[in-house]
Amino acid sequence: MPIQTLAQNAPADLFVPAAYDVVWSIIVALLLAGVAVAVALAVRALARGAGPGPSLRALADDDPVRSAARRHAGIVAGSAAAAGVLTAVLAAQATTVVDGLAEGVLLGLTPALVGAAFLAVHALGERTWPRQRTVVRSASLQPRTVADVAPAGLRRLTWALAAGVVVLAAVGGLTAGDDGRSVTRVAGDVTSTAGPYPGAFYGVWLALGAVVLVGASEGVLRLVARRPAVALVGPAWDLALRRLSAHRVLRGVQLALALTAAGMLFFGGNAAARVGYPGAVVLAVVGVLLALASLAVLVRAAPDPDAVSGHASPHGAPAGA
Repeated sequence: MPIQTLAQNAPADLFVPAAYDVVWSIIVALLLAGVAVAVALAVRALARGAGPGPSLRALADDDPVRSAARRHAGIVAGSAAAAGVLTAVLAAQATTVVDGLAEGVLLGLTPALVGAAFLAVHALGERTWPRQRTVVRSASLQPRTVADVAPAGLRRLTWALAAGVVVLAAVGGLTAGDDGRSVTRVAGDVTSTAGPYPGAFYGVWLALGAVVLVGASEGVLRLVARRPAVALVGPAWDLALRRLSAHRVLRGVQLALALTAAGMLFFGGNAAARVGYPGAVVLAVVGVLLALASLAVLVRAAPDPDAVSGHASPHGAPAGA
């Protein structure tokens, strides 16, 4: 429950800044616009995939080896997304069971829990990747690393978001009140306190969740790099399929980390604005924008393995051989 303590005869405009309602109306408008943009991007991506003429993916479906590999990767990605949604539903139900301060901690950790379930299914899918069953097996003489399969930009963004959560937790811990979950402002003889605020009470758990999440993502990416090669395909296609898997892993982790950071900014800025800190509402606006940006990353098109050269032909030989 929000905490707010007001002194006697405190002027109302101290806790409700000028144009407060207008600012929050702008935030809601931005949120609705962002959702509309995300839906439009998703529809555009689906329409692009369903365009006229044969697509590279349709041509790849003629090859049973590549089709089976893509099917396994798709099942893993779909199962991971379903596990994340199920975890979110269970966490939402759990908030109705627990009460008091534990409810706030659980709510803050929900994105990290969703990301953990997402990564667990991906790890299981990589560990159960089909091994080669051909008479002659092939393997690359050069060992692959995480840097080879993970898109560098997405990987750096994932680490930056995790570092942002840790920094926000540290700042919240330094600026929060003695209880670690509220912020206080003293203006003359008036003292005001508001919460929830991402102080040490919440921040420690959120920072720990971010560190565990980014560490687990690196472990899953390592599994992607070391999984068995797809038989009877060119090394370029096999590497592209690994990059597709790594892209999906990082995209889900980034969504969880971005929503965690967005929640910290939103609730922190909201509490600080309610006690009268000037400009604090900007933090809440940044939190909303960050959440919208995470949705844009979620619908970003993944690399298509069949767009690379060197894939196998239906007869098992590399294309162009």
